[in-house]
Amino acid sequence: MVTKFVGRETELKALKEQINNISSSFIALFGRRRIGKTETILHFCSKEKIKYIEFTGRFEQPKRTQIKAFLAEIARFNPAFKGRKAEDWFDAFEILRECLDNFPQNETLVIFIDELPWMDTQRSGLLAEIGEFWNKYVSRRRGFSLVVCGSAASYMLKKVVKNKGPLHNRITRKLPMEQFDLFDTKRFLEANGFNHYNNKAVANIYMAVGGVAKYLTELNRSCTPQQAIQEICFAKHALLQGEYEELYHSLFRHPEYHYKVMTALTDRWSGLTKSDLANKLKVSNGHIAKTIEELLGSGFITEYSKFGNVSRENIYVATDFFSYFHNRWMAGKNKTNDWEKSSNSQEYAIWSGYTFEKLCHAHVKQIKAAIGISGIPTSSHYWSYRAKNKQEKGAQIDLLLSHEGRSRNIEIIECKYYDGLFTISESYKKELINKRVVFNEQTGNKYNVRFILVTAEGVTKNEHFNELNPLVVTLNDLFLPA
Repeated sequence: MVTKFVGRETELKALKEQINNISSSFIALFGRRRIGKTETILHFCSKEKIKYIEFTGRFEQPKRTQIKAFLAEIARFNPAFKGRKAEDWFDAFEILRECLDNFPQNETLVIFIDELPWMDTQRSGLLAEIGEFWNKYVSRRRGFSLVVCGSAASYMLKKVVKNKGPLHNRITRKLPMEQFDLFDTKRFLEANGFNHYNNKAVANIYMAVGGVAKYLTELNRSCTPQQAIQEICFAKHALLQGEYEELYHSLFRHPEYHYKVMTALTDRWSGLTKSDLANKLKVSNGHIAKTIEELLGSGFITEYSKFGNVSRENIYVATDFFSYFHNRWMAGKNKTNDWEKSSNSQEYAIWSGYTFEKLCHAHVKQIKAAIGISGIPTSSHYWSYRAKNKQEKGAQIDLLLSHEGRSRNIEIIECKYYDGLFTISESYKKELINKRVVFNEQTGNKYNVRFILVTAEGVTKNEHFNELNPLVVTLNDLFLPA
């Protein structure tokens, strides 16, 4: 099926601002594998009628193979260079310069190096030559733009964006790309024939595979949502069987501890501190520090600080939806082969409740828009207090929005994923009141605390609702454009 390009307006606008025939630019584009980085560049060039030459790193191939592939692309761009040889990257970029010298002076050209982390083998000298290529050639050629792209975001940040060597301060624009949100996921599905899926169906698919363009492309539009997930995740030879291992192996040189950290965070949906993770994996904090840094940089986990800026109590939460889904349903002791059955089980109802909370965390901008505070800067935190004796009460708040600046306003966000209207019971009302009371007591009664209830279809307005007087956000609100 030919897939229609949808979304990425922010990235396309940034590319248009940078790529033109009156200046040169050096752009670093990075983000999770399969989200459409390459497609975005190629779509931009096609839409703007800009010529490009594309080089792509080869996974786990030696330097000589990378250089051979590089020269083959030069020959495709200009057949006169077919048969040229290069011993190293210095020679390869000299040949590229010679090739591009013949390109018309008044035209725009994109030089696109895709999957740079794969191309940069150990001690290859590639980054030094890219630095020289930019400094001595591209930056002096009006209308030329150099775009480097990689799925290993931690590599791109450390080796390219924050490079202390030949690429230091050379990047003119960094473009981190994230998964589609619900708004763009629905747009993407509808543009590709999924007009029969309502918002809840799209949300359930999102909680399984996230807003990853490649995964969404492979869904069968003739299937029900449950059948579509069964087909790409659980059927024999399903597309996403083995994807988890391939994904991590392609991004991280030694992914063993990345798997372990993600498994631990899947088991604890509310997250773990670095010390908790180290204890669980029976290693030192320092041993997993690099692993955590790489998972953060690649967008698989998110770090939340405890309200009050207690940095040593920062928690890490698994926020890559496919990884979270895989570790619960596609692997381990609880894996299933029958998604139709599992998606109607009590276990799924519990799991989807936790995952809906992750969905809300990923759509804080939409929640803010729904309650009318889009223009107010906020920061997201968690907060907890453990009772020190039997007379005290503890409390845990999984998502708290703090208005920044001198404001004293706090939003406590509660997420409930139920069919139909959610009804606040007396016990749940008391639980929420206790959260507010304990929070106020432990923070010196300095804040104006408001409850936000995010539910699938709304809240029954009973006496408990009237007493709490929460603002209500529904699943439909999460589909607002960011």
